[in-house]
Amino acid sequence: MNLPLPHPGPGSTALFRIRWALWLPLLAFALYGLMLLRYSAAYAAGADSSGYMNNARLLDHASLIAPMRQVPGLNPETLTSYAYVPLGFIPRADRVSMVPTYPMGLPLLLLAVAHVAGWNLAPSLTIVFHSLFGLWLVYLLGREFGLEAGWAWLGAMLLAASPLYILMSLQLMSDMPALAWVTAAILCAWKSRERPGMALVAGVVLSLAVLDRPTNLLTLVPIGIALGLGLRRWLLLIAGGLPGAIFLAAVNRSAYGHAFTTGYGGVGWLFSATYVPATLLHYAKWLPALFTPLVVLCLGLPVLRHRQPRLFALLAAWPAVFLGFYLFYFCTHETWWYLRFILPAVPPLLVAALLVARALANRFKLAPRAWWLAWAAIPILVSGFLWFRHFELADINSGERTYIDGAAWLESHLPANAVVASMQTSGALFYYTKFTVFRWDTISSSEFERIVAACAAAGRPVYALLYSFEISEQGAFRKHLTGHWTKIASVHDTTVWRYDFPGAAQ
Repeated sequence: MNLPLPHPGPGSTALFRIRWALWLPLLAFALYGLMLLRYSAAYAAGADSSGYMNNARLLDHASLIAPMRQVPGLNPETLTSYAYVPLGFIPRADRVSMVPTYPMGLPLLLLAVAHVAGWNLAPSLTIVFHSLFGLWLVYLLGREFGLEAGWAWLGAMLLAASPLYILMSLQLMSDMPALAWVTAAILCAWKSRERPGMALVAGVVLSLAVLDRPTNLLTLVPIGIALGLGLRRWLLLIAGGLPGAIFLAAVNRSAYGHAFTTGYGGVGWLFSATYVPATLLHYAKWLPALFTPLVVLCLGLPVLRHRQPRLFALLAAWPAVFLGFYLFYFCTHETWWYLRFILPAVPPLLVAALLVARALANRFKLAPRAWWLAWAAIPILVSGFLWFRHFELADINSGERTYIDGAAWLESHLPANAVVASMQTSGALFYYTKFTVFRWDTISSSEFERIVAACAAAGRPVYALLYSFEISEQGAFRKHLTGHWTKIASVHDTTVWRYDFPGAAQ
């Protein structure tokens, strides 16, 4: 018997659309996250990443102070204070211990993730989480500021396809958490106009942002615009941020001797008005390249200022404080990826550009429908793929693997009592090995002779793990590590050298 097929009711099509509207972004998020994990290069590698990992391990032992690994029998007073200090640390006055250079925010997050997923997975999972969180926040930001879902997802796509965003999603740096926590804090502050309790959350999130990077305190400017003059909201913001501020002051006092001193020390010499012209040109060149020329439309935001003056003020002040601050920074203009410092300014730039684009579309009666998002996604994804290839982002992992593979080679081939000279790899060697490591770039040739004499007396061999630029450009052997050295191995982009003691049989 033939039964009639059920006819879909009028609500079934709408339900189908709702499901696709939900599952398609989730699928895109999952694929993007898997791509990031596939190419992740989050290891204890250079100064920043090894500094954060070494800091997290110290926190795991409830400590902020690490003992220096010194050559026995050699008075540390006869060497520079940085002789045994790896990248990512600064020495203490006692000359036998050191403290981390970098802020505590990211190490605290790493520690939390490591207790759940283990230390091997924690770096990649932490950064990929913040990357996906940042994309979701940009979508929420667009929706909160009046964009329809399609326009808001377009903003998330523009960010996701940026080579700068991808690069900082592959490495263990504080830039991705900075973007995420700054955006979250401002969103919470904006929502507090309707729900005052969100001001308390904004305070907590702001403290996380400042723990991640001290300059994120600049976020107070847009937060102040979002909160307005409501005393209750300001009191809640302060209440939410106060525990984090007390914790930060206690950490600074314990590690650096003063509540308002950080591991960076005095940084005033890094800022100068002489860098402003070059940085402005750098912004003009690279912001449209890294986030597509669509971002230039943000300059049209003043046209919309009469409709929502507070929103205009917020979207103008938010990027202005970050872009303005780093105008004066010594390295912002040097290369494209130094724009990582201004990543917290990118979400409002994208949202502002899309608000102007939507206004233009409405002005010319180009009212987009659901299908336009698919067409808009094509050039964005193609652009992202081309930049991915151009900057060889797929090779970031192999480059960062040099650090961990170099450390593994030393552990498997060198005697346990070996003393290793290094600079670029010093933080990684401190994290992955138990070797005594000394910084060749901080000592003179006469200080090296004293280290060699102490090692000879203690029967400890001396080796070096160096990148080629340390030898050719910085003169590691010519200026610091004088004497006879024999190259014994190459590990990716590094070389391993053995010091030949005078008169010793080789």
